[in-house]
Amino acid sequence: MSDGANNDQKKPSWWRRLSLWWASKEEAEQKRLKSFIPLALYTLAFIYGVIYLSILNTVNRSKGMDAVKSWYGGDRPEIVRALTREREGLEKSFEKLIRKQVSGGR
Repeated sequence: MSDGANNDQKKPSWWRRLSLWWASKEEAEQKRLKSFIPLALYTLAFIYGVIYLSILNTVNRSKGMDAVKSWYGGDRPEIVRALTREREGLEKSFEKLIRKQVSGGR
């Protein structure tokens, strides 16, 4: 027997069925089916990106910053100002003994 027949026997049965199904299609149908591959990949990447970015923004919403930075890098100016104001307020509350420092940090 030839090596081709030997290789077919080594392949899993689902692979043989898939290759027989693919060989039974006309060339025009094969081209049409192949054109769906990039469309499916781009769609999956887009959906993953939207879901991933929405999760990132949801997780970081309470931290006072954006998960996705602006095009020019860093946080937006109003976020930087709010974080600075919050940090200064926290430091002043320790100075006025409104809060008490404990071991392990603030």
